[in-house]
Amino acid sequence: MTNSHDSTGIAALDELGRRFQVATAQPRRRGLQQRRWLAVALGALALAATPALAAVLDQPATVEDQLPQVAAAVDYDDPAATGEALAREGFRVHWVLVTDNLDPEADSPTQSRSIREPPAGTEILSVLNERGSNEVTPGMRDLQIEIAPVGSKILNSHR
Repeated sequence: MTNSHDSTGIAALDELGRRFQVATAQPRRRGLQQRRWLAVALGALALAATPALAAVLDQPATVEDQLPQVAAAVDYDDPAATGEALAREGFRVHWVLVTDNLDPEADSPTQSRSIREPPAGTEILSVLNERGSNEVTPGMRDLQIEIAPVGSKILNSHR
């Protein structure tokens, strides 16, 4: 067993193993047996859930969080001013208009299309990298900004 000063995570695994040994040891009384199985089930659940929790908690921060100059330029209520401010900072913006899909039989509740510039009456849904995610690379200068019409269901669901 490693000492408690080990910071590599091996100590935590040793401790978990020790606790499983204690939990699965022959119980002295009948009441301990029920608690033992509960401890084993909870331990197994914790081990099984660890990768899923790590994946959820390890999401990249938003583009605005990672690039302060982008955060300073973004005005969610004014896409045109945002585009101008980002251009002054040296960013190129690819605009995507996201609208509610009015077809009740459609597979998706929204539809989207690329546009040259944001029309009046729209607001920003999200600021993303050029591929549509939050991952930022050093020197990245291309952004994708999704916009939606004011009053649309998709815009209201993002506020």
